[in-house]
Amino acid sequence: MWSEYVGTELTAPQFAVLLVLALEPGADQRTVGERASLDKATMAEMVARLVRRGLVLRRRDPADGRRKLLALSQNGAQAVREATGGVVRVQRTLFEPLGPDEQLEIVRIMARIARLEPGAVAVMTDARPTLDAQRAIGYLIRVAQQVHTKLWSEKVGTELTAPQYAVLDALETEPGADQRTVGELASLDKATMAEMVSRLVRRGLVLRRRDPSDGRRNLLSLSPTGQELLHRSTAGVREVQEALLSPLEPHEHVQALALLAKAARL
Repeated sequence: MWSEYVGTELTAPQFAVLLVLALEPGADQRTVGERASLDKATMAEMVARLVRRGLVLRRRDPADGRRKLLALSQNGAQAVREATGGVVRVQRTLFEPLGPDEQLEIVRIMARIARLEPGAVAVMTDARPTLDAQRAIGYLIRVAQQVHTKLWSEKVGTELTAPQYAVLDALETEPGADQRTVGELASLDKATMAEMVSRLVRRGLVLRRRDPSDGRRNLLSLSPTGQELLHRSTAGVREVQEALLSPLEPHEHVQALALLAKAARL
């Protein structure tokens, strides 16, 4: 939705940085990173890129040479204004499958999963920046994804990414399925799926062969190595799911998953 409605000039994290600066001009780099939910290294790289593009102005704090103070340039302020309509449309479209009460509930749930304090999220409403957590579903999805990535690294490790695990899991459920079907089961688009399968084949985790009845189709199955890695990772994956939902009460888990599935059009 971001690509369709906002375009490719600004990513969602870059927009978050520019929006924070629209709200807090002259803020230091650390504060802006915290507001935009970006770690120190990512923030430093992103600010350098935005400065090179002429969207952000950066200077040393005269009172503390270790601090970098940031502000929007004229071009940066214009970029925020131009992106605002698309960003608002993304937020509204994400909400479309949900009723009004469900919208409030998913924001509450996602803020807790993202480990954010209610009301601390910066978003655009109409033509100017305000603080309104109830309209920030896209931001909450991004921050919750960051939490998931951190948990995955801690509990599963680096041998498999979450999408790769989804592919291997789909193949255990439907061995010999064609590549398109596996991509649908793992919620991956055609290009991403093709690249991922090639990588998994090179690693010896997936076996690929042409369908004898249709040479255009690739049939996939787990190799013994892939099956072993899948089973070895499963306990960690389960821990990730439990940790991700841990800020919620046990009786809220089913509701949370149902709302997320609805918002994701599943």
